[in-house]
Amino acid sequence: MSMVIDFGTSRLRISTAPGADIVSEASVLARREDDTIVVGDEALKMVGRTPPSVEIVWPVVGGAIKDSQAAVLLLQKLVAKRFTRGLGLRMPITMALPAGLTSVERRGLEEVARAAGAKQVQFVDALVAAALGAGLAVDAPQGALVVDLGAGSTQVGLLSMRGVVSSQRLPQGMMAIDYEVVEAIRRDQGFAVGLQSVQQVKHQLGEDGLETFRLIGRNMATGLPGEVEVKREMFEAPMISYCDQIVEFIRSTIESCPPELVGDIMDHGAVLVGGGANSALIRREIESRVEVPVAVAENPDDAVVLGLEKMTEHSSHNWRNKAKSFLRTS
Repeated sequence: MSMVIDFGTSRLRISTAPGADIVSEASVLARREDDTIVVGDEALKMVGRTPPSVEIVWPVVGGAIKDSQAAVLLLQKLVAKRFTRGLGLRMPITMALPAGLTSVERRGLEEVARAAGAKQVQFVDALVAAALGAGLAVDAPQGALVVDLGAGSTQVGLLSMRGVVSSQRLPQGMMAIDYEVVEAIRRDQGFAVGLQSVQQVKHQLGEDGLETFRLIGRNMATGLPGEVEVKREMFEAPMISYCDQIVEFIRSTIESCPPELVGDIMDHGAVLVGGGANSALIRREIESRVEVPVAVAENPDDAVVLGLEKMTEHSSHNWRNKAKSFLRTS
């Protein structure tokens, strides 16, 4: 048995085998002055509600480890929820490796896993894993275009024959939109609102016809709680700007690919994975502006970890040599 891990900016996903329950919890840690640690979804409930004595830490930013100590604690405690007596981290571990990380950032990810107790660590390109998890035939001599709309980073990759032909990465994702909207409401309307309130509205865009949304927050002028009416455009503007970058990435990726693969992309289109794929507005914007079909993976949130599961399953069925072409062994 082995363990697979997708250590994302907003969610940490862990699994052991295809069909097993995926542990998916927020990639956040709350640390009290007395060193009491709360992690995952329990810590997420505390965001924006803590006294000065509690520190909130997001260990992963833009797909890279930024606080290794917090990352180790988060990984250890979430694995301990699933496995007793430290069994989990003694298994061989396969981790998703985001495209475009520097050698230092890659080494940081490995060091976190080993400091958490892992004895054997290997990496799979996150785009390849996402494609496998989305059900694409990445093993075939056929082009596949994958767009991973994550919380902390955005990746666009052209895959063929178990490899990445070309890829681009933006170290920003859906969470950057949340922060931009929060700051715009503070600046333009004098209200402090929470990230989770903004996220709830963001997910509704494109699915309803509402032109305004009412959010509860703190009036910056009076210091008192109240409601603020926010126009749809305040949410849509940064999302459309984000789509501009995605569309440019898709176009430049297609422009750089061999002519033979262009025909494959025209036939099969692009597949969206990651949390951003759940946004009807983003799906609509991308589809209307690129000249290829656009589809959403059946399970876009878990596509990467599902692909990692398939990798380990293939390996256990004497596909080890084939799997090694995907792997970067530490």
